Amino acid sequence: MGTAGLSQSDARRTADVLIRTDMRGIFTHGTVALRRYVQLMRDGGIDVTAVPEVTEQGPAWARIDAHQAVGMVASRFGMAVAMDKAAACGIGMSTVRRSNHFGAASAYAIMAVEHADRHQTGADRPQIGIAMSNTDVVMNIPGGRGAAIGNNPFSYAVPARAQPPIVLDIAMSTVAGGKVASYQDRGEPLPDGWLTDAEGLPTTDPGVFTVTGALTPFGAHKGYGLALLVESLAGVLAGAGVTTDILSWAKVSDDACDEGHTFMAIDVCAMMPLEDYYERIDELIRRMREAPKAVGVKRTYVPGEMERDSEAVSKRKGVPLTRMAAENLAGLADDTGLASLLPFERP
Repeated sequence: MGTAGLSQSDARRTADVLIRTDMRGIFTHGTVALRRYVQLMRDGGIDVTAVPEVTEQGPAWARIDAHQAVGMVASRFGMAVAMDKAAACGIGMSTVRRSNHFGAASAYAIMAVEHADRHQTGADRPQIGIAMSNTDVVMNIPGGRGAAIGNNPFSYAVPARAQPPIVLDIAMSTVAGGKVASYQDRGEPLPDGWLTDAEGLPTTDPGVFTVTGALTPFGAHKGYGLALLVESLAGVLAGAGVTTDILSWAKVSDDACDEGHTFMAIDVCAMMPLEDYYERIDELIRRMREAPKAVGVKRTYVPGEMERDSEAVSKRKGVPLTRMAAENLAGLADDTGLASLLPFERP
């Protein structure tokens, strides 16, 4: 990223997000996308010199102009602002306009869970985090033909003490577009219900996805309705592009895509005594983990627990890469003249 002009600090922030995403097993949103991000930096779709700016704010809210910054840089800044507002007011919210693809939404929601605002008393002040983004149109709507709205990722992270935190990270489509791409890369047909073709009919051909096909919303009207909520908060309210106004970062590299994000943080200690909160949230999570198991099932999980386990394994054994990610990183090394520094054998 430095070869494309990005500062060392911004490159590190971006790399931290992407690598941790891989560590958590979310391979569709990690380093697999880095080669494309660098292409956008080189072609002008991402402004490597941009510094996100708070343009308007109140005690508990802020509006931010990313100025075409790297999505990870803009989003870390946006979440930090929301967290600062929450520390002061109990709840904080920020919106971001003129940004780019921000990767995995959970990367920013987790920031609030891991935040410990230590005052003179030394007390932790954990926060609940919420992160969302609109995207270019890739998803159809019930009864529609073709793509009409983004799959608009949404994440929340809820801190706990004795139990693992709850971390949900979902797109509003039945599956993320990256999963469709992985099937295409392997030359495999899609499972039923993931994609529609040019006529709005179900298809198992992954090759039509970015041409004439569209992802389906999960739960039909449910995913559609939640996608509209994210579009309202991260697009309309943020002053960012809305649906077809947004350029596809995967297709256009020389112009701003104008994605919007919204971040929220809630200071748990502002709502109730911390010990009461921890006792209650730990009990809730315990009930989920200890719920009666179906025949043949040994373990139930709360959202984010599998990713947490994956991250723990990555810390001990190293970060795994998919073949697609390894190929893209090898290609990036060639693009930037750093092939001799590639730390693994080419796939």
